[in-house]
Amino acid sequence: MTSDLKVPVAELLRRPGSLRELSVHVDVDGWANSDAAVHGPVGIQLQLESIISGLEVTGSLEAGWRGSCRRCLEPVEQTVRQDLREIFSTAPADEETYPIQNGEVDLTPMVRDCLVLALPIAPLCSEECVGPAPDAYPMNQPEPSPEDRPRDPRWAALDALRAGK
Repeated sequence: MTSDLKVPVAELLRRPGSLRELSVHVDVDGWANSDAAVHGPVGIQLQLESIISGLEVTGSLEAGWRGSCRRCLEPVEQTVRQDLREIFSTAPADEETYPIQNGEVDLTPMVRDCLVLALPIAPLCSEECVGPAPDAYPMNQPEPSPEDRPRDPRWAALDALRAGK
């Protein structure tokens, strides 16, 4: 996959303001956060624009992902779409900018960063999922009213003062 995302940009850098469109589908393996992993090809639609200090890359990514529901542990498969806007520079000053090296950019780190950050941290198969045993472990129970809660005995002295006893 790395070769699919290495893009020569030397000619583009010579003319600030010039544009280049890029549309590719690449397969990835092993891109994941703790509970979800990218699955299948990643659709990449980008526009590379030459600016004075390097390149501005804008566009979108789309990929399928797999994971397990955090409540019922059933498999979940969905699609994630992420818009992006990043800067590439020949002399990156910080970790916010990606490097341009030898007249080309490697889009792999940018694509991986954007996709992995877009994956759900704790996937759900649906918002209505009640888990594996809803009778044993009920979800979304109403809060008891203050009168129904047992009173902490440590507050008894203050309760007596309020009652005027």
